[in-house]
Amino acid sequence: MPLVSNITKLPNILVAQIAAGEVIESPAGVLKELLENSIDAGADKIEIFIKGAGFESLQVRDNGSGIHKDDLSLAVENFATSKIKNLDDLLHVSSLGFRGEALGSIRSVSRLTIESRYKESDGAYKITAEADMISKTEPSPLPEGTRVVVEDLFFNVPVRKEFASNERKIKTEFLDIITNYALAYPSISFEYSYEKTERVLFSKANSLSERIKDIFSEEFLSSLSPLYAEFEKGSVEGFVSNFGFYKSNGSFLRFFINNRSVKYNKLFGILKKAYGEMLPPGRFPIAFLFLNLNSLEVDVNVHPQKKEVRFKDENKILEFMFQSVGRAVEGKGPISMRRMYYPAKKTSSDKEETKKLELSIPLLLKEEKKETVQNNLQLESNLEKLKPKGASSNETFSEEQKSDNNLFLPPKAHARLFDTFLLCSSDEGIFLVDQHTAHERINYEKFINKLNQKQSVSQNLLHTVSLNLSPAEKALVKEYSALISSLGFELEDLGPAGFHLSQVPFYVKVNEEEKSFFAALGLIEEKGEVEAKELFDHMAKSLACRHSIKKGDTDSTENLRDLLEELAKCENPRRCPHGRPTMVSLSKEDIFGLFKRRV
Repeated sequence: MPLVSNITKLPNILVAQIAAGEVIESPAGVLKELLENSIDAGADKIEIFIKGAGFESLQVRDNGSGIHKDDLSLAVENFATSKIKNLDDLLHVSSLGFRGEALGSIRSVSRLTIESRYKESDGAYKITAEADMISKTEPSPLPEGTRVVVEDLFFNVPVRKEFASNERKIKTEFLDIITNYALAYPSISFEYSYEKTERVLFSKANSLSERIKDIFSEEFLSSLSPLYAEFEKGSVEGFVSNFGFYKSNGSFLRFFINNRSVKYNKLFGILKKAYGEMLPPGRFPIAFLFLNLNSLEVDVNVHPQKKEVRFKDENKILEFMFQSVGRAVEGKGPISMRRMYYPAKKTSSDKEETKKLELSIPLLLKEEKKETVQNNLQLESNLEKLKPKGASSNETFSEEQKSDNNLFLPPKAHARLFDTFLLCSSDEGIFLVDQHTAHERINYEKFINKLNQKQSVSQNLLHTVSLNLSPAEKALVKEYSALISSLGFELEDLGPAGFHLSQVPFYVKVNEEEKSFFAALGLIEEKGEVEAKELFDHMAKSLACRHSIKKGDTDSTENLRDLLEELAKCENPRRCPHGRPTMVSLSKEDIFGLFKRRV
């Protein structure tokens, strides 16, 4: 019986479709590749027109040098490029595109039309292509440059369309890509139109600073410090934020290598180290950094979409970046960074002192100061008001109330332990109350109750807060304006001057308004089209946690009494909204048992 071969050579079109999955993940990938071709062609004007999230139609038109009519059919073949000839060229590549995969990959999963007028030609020419079909070259009325129209994207691989069908996410990606190229190439004008209803125009600018001002605002630019430094392998330039001008997420960290936008996970680490103690927890600086290197020092051919790079001498570049950012921001804050030091590590004598203090705690509790005794008496008096009528002085709650709340409220708060827990006691036993999770539960239920009762959850700000939004964030705000308002945030659209925040949810702390707003915007971006009630719940949990007492906070004794009283009123006082306990207890029976004694 003859042997049957199990290995067959795949058809060229199938090979192209498989390869397209690496290069073209979504419509945003198509836009990126077409923009890079336009920039490489020397265009100084690029227009983008999109319908149906790019699946229906995605068009990029430029005034670049164009494609010769004899090269049009070759341009849509896989691995056809004018940018490299041999392996040595790959090591010195300076163009954004170079592998010749983009148009071939796009053609394999769409219906593609290219019109182009070569700079030295008398007229323009056109071809259409899809899958393994390429039309003949025909004349076109295009006056200059190149126009590429991609239609019915993924029509022949519908499963890929299903995996990339989140329109909101795709629109955000479009704007992020266009913004990155606008920053990297200020001398090029970019006009973006989505469904003829949304339009963004970045006119030509004379410099990066002018471009930043046009995209964001003059106020935004004034809060940045310019940066420029050189070393033997290249240079770095751009802008970083001054002390105090931070964001709640990393969307304003933009990194470019030889004008190519890349993802570099170590960038935030460099910035965090450079800003040191002046960077608050959970905050991100702003950075538009352009690293210029000799092409031999960086490998741009390590990612199918050219999003990542590899350095020849990464440690040296990291150190150079850190020093450059450090010099740019040094002395910009209220205290010079050179005068800031981390606390010295504890010595053995410090540890002995800590031990002595820990041993003295029982004595301190036994011999309470007069003020503490008075505070506890007042606390007991306040707690008496919460008891059901007829309850004895030795009862914290009646059996009925114990069942409802599942809580034995400790009437005495003795001390704060480890800057985190309240040490309390009652006739039932002793309790450790986590001040953060307790406050989180209180904030959460206040917010939810107000929403359920359809009360206003907003508070007016004495002074409006100016918001610096990226184009993608502006689009998100406009799309979900009603939902944002229902969460308790009110914004004023000042046109070119941007947005001002005039109201925030009632429990947002002073100076936390902007951070809270971006937390809400992040939730909306993540959840998208959801029921308002579900988003309210996520929002309440997020902000309740963010604006609750933290470790190290030293609220007054009176405030801590209020905290315990408010916790007693909660429907579920035992746990925070995320499920963590608000308190742990040790009953009187347990305590006596530990000492082998009877109650």
